[in-house]
Amino acid sequence: MSTPTPTRRGNAARRPAAIGIMLVGLTFALLTLAGTTPLGIGRPVDDPPRVKLDERVFSCTGGLGADRVLSGNLDTGLAKNRTVRSKPLRIVADRTVARGAFAGQESVVGKKLAWVPCPEPHAEWWFAGGGSAEITHDTVLTITNPRPGAAVIDVDVYGDDGAVTAPGLHGITIGGRSTRVVDLGRSAPTSGNVAVSVIASRGLVAVTAADTFAPGLIGKKVQEWLPPQPAPSKTLVLAGLPSKPGLAALTLVNPGSTEAIAKLEVIGNHGTFSPEGLAPVTVPPESVTTLQIADVIDGSPMAIRITTDGRVTGTIRTTKAGDTSFATGVQALRDSTSFGLPQGTGRLVLSSLGEAGSVKVTGYDSRGHAVLTRTVAVEAGTSAAVKLTSQVRYVQLVADRATVAGAFSMSPKNGIAAAGIAPAIRSTRLPAVRPGW
Repeated sequence: MSTPTPTRRGNAARRPAAIGIMLVGLTFALLTLAGTTPLGIGRPVDDPPRVKLDERVFSCTGGLGADRVLSGNLDTGLAKNRTVRSKPLRIVADRTVARGAFAGQESVVGKKLAWVPCPEPHAEWWFAGGGSAEITHDTVLTITNPRPGAAVIDVDVYGDDGAVTAPGLHGITIGGRSTRVVDLGRSAPTSGNVAVSVIASRGLVAVTAADTFAPGLIGKKVQEWLPPQPAPSKTLVLAGLPSKPGLAALTLVNPGSTEAIAKLEVIGNHGTFSPEGLAPVTVPPESVTTLQIADVIDGSPMAIRITTDGRVTGTIRTTKAGDTSFATGVQALRDSTSFGLPQGTGRLVLSSLGEAGSVKVTGYDSRGHAVLTRTVAVEAGTSAAVKLTSQVRYVQLVADRATVAGAFSMSPKNGIAAAGIAPAIRSTRLPAVRPGW
């Protein structure tokens, strides 16, 4: 028996089914590439993929007034100084110079100096040591979406007495290349120190936190940027402490549902030790705890390591002659990292996070000439300092292994400033939203 030849009508009947299969397959492929898959098929949305970056984007937002930007890279040197005005200044470093690129913003008011690296977009941000009382201590967040697509964020605030009620700070949509300002004193008012998280469920954002603080009841207000801190974890290393001791307060936040017990160690220039007489600190759930530790910070090169049975993050606020600076949670340096410096003199402190390591330090002046070249051997569990003269405007660090973290502090005539040194970003996680299938 011969097989019947399909008729034109039969072929037409099969065509819609074939086209439908092709469309389903194409849709699945596109959603998978975008990081969103229907009904949990493929890569889970709550485990976003790590995306390699073709360029680095710095968002210099200002927020303190008279804010100047120092930027550049190792290949072409310093860019022309610019001022942040009403809109954030967007600095793009393409792949040819991205590895050695840097950007920071500086504000000098009278004898007070403020400095913070210009942030690059991430999905998760944490800040500690802020305030949400409009009169005495207030923090203002500037949240920028430097990418073309929309971002969706949640803002959570933690205070001395637990999570702070803040209606309207969840599910905030920020359009592409747009900025949103959140004044904590108006959106989440409370007394005492606070910590805040900004979590993107879709897209990436760059966040800066401009902090206005009165050191005493009759003291003059001081403005400074809060440095971004690592996500809460069981180990936190805080660095960027001034060479001249002053008042110092450790602030820790525990966003978990159970209390966390924190212990403090000093990674000093002669080894790692626990300060005598300092008892473990209890941080209640979803709360902030502040502890005075001026006796611990003696001005010698050091970093502070916090270990807990829960997950915390935090900072150390140092006050000197009416000005303030903040310590930053640091991570091990990997390969080559570059950063800019505010004007003045100071020191770079390199701290071993475990094993010994060495770091090659090269400092450049405003014309791109190397004026500092030194290889620093950091013994296991110790910290070492390198003097930074006023000639040095930007620095390259090359670590031989991922065991050493770094930070700098500046103590010029115009107050004090400090910052941690973050490894150069080469990739990031990109959150996405599951479609309503």
